[in-house]
Amino acid sequence: MNYLYLLLVACLCHPLSAQYEDGLKFGRVDDADRALMAVPGDSAAAAYVLYDKLDLRFDYHSDKGPVTVETFHRRVKLLKPSSFDRANVTLTYDRSYQDLEGINAEVHLPNGETIKLRNRDLVRQDLEGDRRSIAFTFPQITPGAIIEYEYTKRSESIIVPTEYTFQEGIPVRWAEYTARIPEYYRYVSLGTQGNFFIQEVADEHRRWNVSALPGANNTIPIRFSDMRFVMKDIPSFPIQPYTNNLSDYLPKVKLQLQSVEYPNQIPQPIFNNWMTTVTELHQRGDFGRAYQAKLNYNRLWREAEPVIMAKATAAERVAAAYYFVAGRINWNGNFSILGTETPDKVLANGSGNSADLNLCLLALLNEAGITAHPLLVSLRDHGTPMEMYPLINQFDHLMVYAEVDGGANLLDANGTERPPGLPRVDALNHRGWVADAQRPRWINVEVPQARRVVMADITVGAAGEAVADITGRMESYYAFGDRQRLKSMEKDSEAPLVTEIVRRFPEATVLEHGAVEDDSAENRLTYHAKLNLPAGMANEDYLYVQPILIAALDNELDDVDERQYPIDFPFPWKEQYVATVHIPEGYLLEAAPESIRMTSEDGGITATFTTHQQPDQTMIINFSVDLDRTFYRATDYPALRDMYRRIIELQETMLVFKRAK
Repeated sequence: MNYLYLLLVACLCHPLSAQYEDGLKFGRVDDADRALMAVPGDSAAAAYVLYDKLDLRFDYHSDKGPVTVETFHRRVKLLKPSSFDRANVTLTYDRSYQDLEGINAEVHLPNGETIKLRNRDLVRQDLEGDRRSIAFTFPQITPGAIIEYEYTKRSESIIVPTEYTFQEGIPVRWAEYTARIPEYYRYVSLGTQGNFFIQEVADEHRRWNVSALPGANNTIPIRFSDMRFVMKDIPSFPIQPYTNNLSDYLPKVKLQLQSVEYPNQIPQPIFNNWMTTVTELHQRGDFGRAYQAKLNYNRLWREAEPVIMAKATAAERVAAAYYFVAGRINWNGNFSILGTETPDKVLANGSGNSADLNLCLLALLNEAGITAHPLLVSLRDHGTPMEMYPLINQFDHLMVYAEVDGGANLLDANGTERPPGLPRVDALNHRGWVADAQRPRWINVEVPQARRVVMADITVGAAGEAVADITGRMESYYAFGDRQRLKSMEKDSEAPLVTEIVRRFPEATVLEHGAVEDDSAENRLTYHAKLNLPAGMANEDYLYVQPILIAALDNELDDVDERQYPIDFPFPWKEQYVATVHIPEGYLLEAAPESIRMTSEDGGITATFTTHQQPDQTMIINFSVDLDRTFYRATDYPALRDMYRRIIELQETMLVFKRAK
């Protein structure tokens, strides 16, 4: 069922009442909504947003200055047990400049009962730094229950109000954003356009109680910009594999303060430039001074110096500093661009956020004579960074950009199993900003191609049963991912290589597996496994054998005719699979795919498939996929789809043998 048809059905089958136009009243739920047990036009949906609204207003305090006042109101119908986790709600804020108040929460049950949560049901918890959370759980959830809550968030930072996204992973009946902005504050819109049911922007004059604002006159009305954007009957966004930064493609409102102009005062621009921004960052104790002022990292350097300076080359010193930090300081699970303590205190604590670890690394590298700078990135699926405006809040992770032997090395300390030069996969969002105090600049966040070579020796019996002896040589992210898999593995079927084979052949049994002991290279892992599996099928005089046991591409890449969003692989990769297939005596090759080499129009993907028959009837199959380009626009998909499908067909290929007469 296509998108337009779903939208039309929803509009015709569930006309919205006038109460939505005038603003939905908290706690008032009509009988029709209580009885509703399916989303019009989408019976498979597990939940349904009946109403969601964000309203932005402004206040002014003599001791705080301007304050944003954002009111949230949300009502969601829980239709199936798979949606019941939505009854657990957590609200977070930074208490150093924000506050949450006026929390109301109720659950409306299908039988007509309404349960109101009390203050004792709100669980408050302090998080890292000044972050705080308020969590609550709605009780007695059953299919058809409606959860509803509202609250107000006040913020002393008016630069970037809360971003509002209309479309979600479940259908939405009504989504609304309203704002009333005083003329003193000029905002620019960084959001995307949508198919709005209501789209109103108008200027109105009214009084504003700003007696504390110098030069303001409460008796004279000022101009306000009133905004109202509404979308209704919105289908859930389609989930497509290998999609990154999904929020970039959804309809939303995103405002950024451009300038402030109070009465009788000179306008104050907010958008400065990247040079001003980097200067301000390096004056901060939780950023520049943390790694540049030696009094903040004396102990750290004293303990690390013998290890680092014992190395002869710059590259060796970088690695030594990296492993010292990664081995002595644990990541606490939080991402940030700002540190929480000085490097010395972080070392003493033995843990810190992502910025803490990498600020420690920066201090050691600079002290060791290595040119290194902070590298700020927006994590994958946090949004494509905007290079035009110096928006620091778009970044949520700090790495290290080191210059070694005339080249760049991207460092991201967190555990000793991921070597230098391999940032976290979450950080591979294409672009990053080097906070070089002398020359701030944007760079491509690129890593070398990850590689995996799998050698399979497959002995097939007359009934199609097979014994497969597999050896994989993994490098880069393949090696790191498999080392992580080994740490969390609870059963044999979860081992490297094995887990992929069992996924394709659920009847497989594992005979043996393990890492090759003489392979100690930090960026490589060699793993061996042996399995019994049904790689073939006998039918009268014919024997059908599937020689490729490990897939290079996901079937999900060719399951749609049209992509809504770009295809975004985190890193370039190459997979090579070589199989030696031993056939039982008395069989001759009847059919095999022709050897082929395919290259995409842009040259970003190359696939090769060859077969070679040995004199003893043994077959050698060589299959490889080389992906060098990681990002493709949705409009590129039609040209790539046929190649994806052909590669996936090759993965499923069968060799056909016939019993000799």
